[in-house]
Amino acid sequence: RETLRAAQSLITVTVLLLQVLYCKNNRPHPAAAPVQKWTGALQSSSQWGANTSMTRRDRSVNGSVVLHDYMVFLYQTLSKPQSRDFDVSDRAGAANTVTSFVDQGQDPPSWESGQRYVFDLSSQARMEELVEAELRILRKPPADLRPTLTSGGNLYDIRLYSCSSERQLLDSRTVEVLGGGLPRWEVFDVWSGMKAHLRNPLEPQQACFHLLAFSELTNKVADPLVLGLGRTPCPTQEKALLVAFWHTNTADSLFGEVTHRMKSEGGGFSLPKPPKLIPKHVKKNRRHRQRALSKRSFGGAARGGRRSRCSRKPLHVNFRDLGWDDWIIAPLDYEARRCDGVCDFPLRAHLEPTNHAVIQTLMNSMDPDLSPPSCCVPSSLSPISILYMDSAGSVVYKQYENMVVESCGCR
Repeated sequence: RETLRAAQSLITVTVLLLQVLYCKNNRPHPAAAPVQKWTGALQSSSQWGANTSMTRRDRSVNGSVVLHDYMVFLYQTLSKPQSRDFDVSDRAGAANTVTSFVDQGQDPPSWESGQRYVFDLSSQARMEELVEAELRILRKPPADLRPTLTSGGNLYDIRLYSCSSERQLLDSRTVEVLGGGLPRWEVFDVWSGMKAHLRNPLEPQQACFHLLAFSELTNKVADPLVLGLGRTPCPTQEKALLVAFWHTNTADSLFGEVTHRMKSEGGGFSLPKPPKLIPKHVKKNRRHRQRALSKRSFGGAARGGRRSRCSRKPLHVNFRDLGWDDWIIAPLDYEARRCDGVCDFPLRAHLEPTNHAVIQTLMNSMDPDLSPPSCCVPSSLSPISILYMDSAGSVVYKQYENMVVESCGCR
């Protein structure tokens, strides 16, 4: 009896350990795990070597849109200079904008009809060049493998079609039933289908994909649930994601996105209240500087000394202070830098003055009343990457040019 009890106790402990290990392992890859806290998903900029800060308060975007971890992963990877930490196709490498769309489709009453994935594209401009598109669908290990293996075998063909009347096979693959461990994301190439859809102006502003599974053992349509493709109930983090890689006009400005948002929200452009941006001590220092500058000539001479020559100065930008943190996800602040100082004669070579700036500076040195000195302005700028929510609620990664001053010159 004692031996039997010991054996039963050992079996009980073993079962409990297996359950714990199953629960621990039966979670999506970290790039797919639900984002519960912004401070955990968007890590500090020091870890990534960026000139930005990504800490955000604990909530979803704008209180409603949930951010997929894959977009956080893309941002953290692509925002690093010359990053090639993950596999991208040659087409996707040419993209400077990535937009994500969350599945809005519902399963049909009968599993024989397969699954339909629907995505709202109304926020996407059709004139932008689509260079890559992928559909990401999460597969989970089934709770019970026995019915699956006995009825349809272990190998299945997954085929993804367009939903149009002229059904087009977009991608396919042979997969095994997940026997346990981690869930995995199946990534389908849907570029050709998306390209054809966007090329036709008569098509509805939504993309639709039809998935069917076939058993290799019976060659019959199989229930997608046996492959772990169930959708209900499904947290937003586990819903299918359509990721579109675009090459947009590099002249696109952040101000253009801001004004577009203002128009879509029915309001005009307005600055935050000055007290929020400019503390009293900053205002006081500003008045002192203005009085000091008024005493100086255009050439830079001052009674108490001289202004510094044209050079790069610090300028920290905080999107919270601008009131943009309700739609900008990351970074919430960054070092933009600025140019300040005098461009007096003789101009230094490292300031790379234009011929006109040289002449203007000479004229000013002879007679300040004839012409003001040339101006200290940015001569070289670099981009930063921004992760934000557009007016339709889609999460977008975009590289904006001319956001950080790298060098200054006289113009």
